Amino acid sequence: MNNDFSLTSISPGRLMVTFAAISAVWLLAPDIAHAAVAFGEIGQNVAENAKGVAKGVTVAGFAGGAGMGVWGCVDMYKASKNQGQGQGGYASGITKVVVGAALLGIGEFLGSGSATLFGTDQAAGGLGELGL
Repeated sequence: MNNDFSLTSISPGRLMVTFAAISAVWLLAPDIAHAAVAFGEIGQNVAENAKGVAKGVTVAGFAGGAGMGVWGCVDMYKASKNQGQGQGGYASGITKVVVGAALLGIGEFLGSGSATLFGTDQAAGGLGELGL
């Protein structure tokens, strides 16, 4: 194997492109450092907007959970009234109550999840902060 390496074996065009790329990186290094600050600001904006999303999801979960819970209780009441008539059972009502309970708990789940993701509780205060 022949390992004779010299700069004369590299074409002048490749050398020029290599040195141009190195000098471009060297000249743009301060701009790249400033871009890192901009990325930090983007992260702060995302964290700030997550508060609004967390509030919206909490309100939607509260409304949906309360509605599903009432609907499930009505279904179970109807099933108890029609017990001997062979129409339906408690299964659909119980399922709706369980889904309603899960939706009611989504605000607390979102609060603990955002504390893990963003390092702070974005949904702090729960329903009290929302005025509910």
